[in-house]
Amino acid sequence: MARRTSTWIQVSAQRLRLRRMEHALVRRDVALHDDPLRSQSLAMVVGALVAVVVVAACAAVAFLRPRGDLGSTQVVVARETGAMYVRIDDVWHPTPNLASARLIVRAAAVPTLVDQRALDGVRRGPAVGIVGAPATLDADPPPDTWTVCDGRDTLVAADRGLSPADRFDPGRSVLVTPRGESAALTFLLFDGRRARVDLRNPAVVRALRLDGISPQPVSRALLDTVPEVAPIVVPGIDGAGSVGPMGATVGSVVQVVGAAAADLYVVLADGVQRIGEVAADLIGITYAGTALGVPTVSPAAIAATRLVDRLQVDHLPDRARTPATGGVVCVRWRAGVPDVSTQPVVSVGAHLDVGDAVTLAQADGAGPRIDRVALPAGRASYVHAARILGDEAAGPRYLVADDGVVYGVHDDTAATALGLTEPPAGAPWPILAWLPRGPELSIAGAGAVRDGLAAPAP
Repeated sequence: MARRTSTWIQVSAQRLRLRRMEHALVRRDVALHDDPLRSQSLAMVVGALVAVVVVAACAAVAFLRPRGDLGSTQVVVARETGAMYVRIDDVWHPTPNLASARLIVRAAAVPTLVDQRALDGVRRGPAVGIVGAPATLDADPPPDTWTVCDGRDTLVAADRGLSPADRFDPGRSVLVTPRGESAALTFLLFDGRRARVDLRNPAVVRALRLDGISPQPVSRALLDTVPEVAPIVVPGIDGAGSVGPMGATVGSVVQVVGAAAADLYVVLADGVQRIGEVAADLIGITYAGTALGVPTVSPAAIAATRLVDRLQVDHLPDRARTPATGGVVCVRWRAGVPDVSTQPVVSVGAHLDVGDAVTLAQADGAGPRIDRVALPAGRASYVHAARILGDEAAGPRYLVADDGVVYGVHDDTAATALGLTEPPAGAPWPILAWLPRGPELSIAGAGAVRDGLAAPAP
């Protein structure tokens, strides 16, 4: 037999029965002449709804028009004007930037957003702070790679990978001259080094294959980032032209042909010295009049002759390479790599495209200054000046903003106040020296009280 469903009359009767039972238990009377319990329940529901509405309204007002309680807050920003104030002994002073405020309170304080009315009636003092201090203090892990490139202008980039269109060949050499200096001052970049060359010396030009090569102008920032070695010159040989070991002429070059390649030696008065191709060409052209026709000797003859290391030729390129021309010259510096921190590379393209680079106010195009920077946007880099080669002994500390401006950090106390808690990473000093310089960030400088904060001189 199918089960019947309850009707609404039965449900209503059941509710009435339950109410009468509840009424009888509370008031000891089953007659429902009045129902105070229902009134109480209704009042509770209405009160809860009113409370929810009031709380929601207060939250909306606090969010849309916050007044803010100054309380123990040390740094505040007025919502309407964006003006920043810092508390010094219960006196509120206007300050131009967060860096100044943090240095004054000596802590990495986070500004509290308040309504301008919260500042009405408080004690106010004159302006304090450092004009031109950085607006960005959020420091990324410092970059470990810095690159300076010279082409149509000078670009500095940090931690940047190159696009597939920008092909770089670290094995190339390039002949350069510093912009704005004597045209006779020329350098050859090779194997992570630079050496001065005299293009008026035919032996140097022929040995390095520089015939018809015009020096490419580059900035001093790029040039100084490459460690310099001794100039490339013809080594002097005592007793050249006399008879030396093996009956050979002193100053002549001989070779021993091996399975893989020929080993070159120069004959000296008291023995023979092993040399590279460039040194052999320099000596051959100068003392024999030609770099061709190097005579061959047996390994036994070399073994029976004293080996010496008298000529200073270790800094010369091992072999000559035709320098690249017409490209973008880049020098890449890597932190934490002793003795091999720099790596000159030459692009085969005509321009290195970094679309988000910032053009500096000091930009001078083909002049000696740095024109553009490509640094992590919205972040700063906490670094110390490091040598371009060898150990990275900690030098002066700096904060490099994303717009390329370099700010000196006075000491550990200032660094802690700015929120720079990690040790600074190394950055090549030539790049830091050629970037635009901002004011030093120090507690003493930030605490100076003035009647007005004058803009820096142009």
